[in-house]
Amino acid sequence: MAKAPAKKAAPKKAMTKSQFVARLAEKAEITKKQVDAVLDEIIEVIKGEVATKGPGKFVFPNLCRVTVTRKDAVKGGEKKINRLTGAEYVTKPKPAYNQVKLRPVKALKDALK
Repeated sequence: MAKAPAKKAAPKKAMTKSQFVARLAEKAEITKKQVDAVLDEIIEVIKGEVATKGPGKFVFPNLCRVTVTRKDAVKGGEKKINRLTGAEYVTKPKPAYNQVKLRPVKALKDALK
């Protein structure tokens, strides 16, 4: 008699914004509307700091460092050969863009050990 395959545990889902706001409101004993306003202001501060006129970096204490680097445009039209298939192709141009990186700070890394 064959055993039934073991069921995989359903992966936990990430917390939604409304769940996050509700939890913060409960812990801080303030309204959800006030928590939402604080989160919106935090986002605006981060945008202002990492924008082109700001210093280009922001450190969220005990959580992460947000940095922005400018990536230059890359010209296309270069002929290359795909190493897997041997087919020849022409590269496409890429426009310049700002790359946003979030890196955990040491306090968060240590907390997850």
